[in-house]
Amino acid sequence: MGDDSSKSIMKSLKNEWSLFLEAFHGEENEENAETQEAVREPMDLEEIRRMTKALLEDRKKLNQKMESLSKEIDINSAKLESLRLVGGEDQETLQRIHELHDLGQGIATALTKLDLRLRSIREQEDQINEEMIS
Repeated sequence: MGDDSSKSIMKSLKNEWSLFLEAFHGEENEENAETQEAVREPMDLEEIRRMTKALLEDRKKLNQKMESLSKEIDINSAKLESLRLVGGEDQETLQRIHELHDLGQGIATALTKLDLRLRSIREQEDQINEEMIS
């Protein structure tokens, strides 16, 4: 029964992460379109601040997901070590660790892209502030 519940938990986690990544990539495409449009059309300072705030919130969520992922990797690593000490079957745990690492790499890539967008928006904000001073 323990195996069934752990498989169920793993399946639900996989589904949750899949939905998260799909949603993020969908939002990413929308944001890329918005960012490209923003480059074409000058934004005012208020729009830039709203966009910056939204990007910071997204980064915060991604960092929280990364932290959660890291904790789960630590738990599974300890479980793997215990299984190896007692001679238990470790293939499922090892596979889960690999899946978690893959998810982490995807989140890290998403964070990098988000940081690039944030940097671009902040540069626009700096330009506007310089123009206002001049």
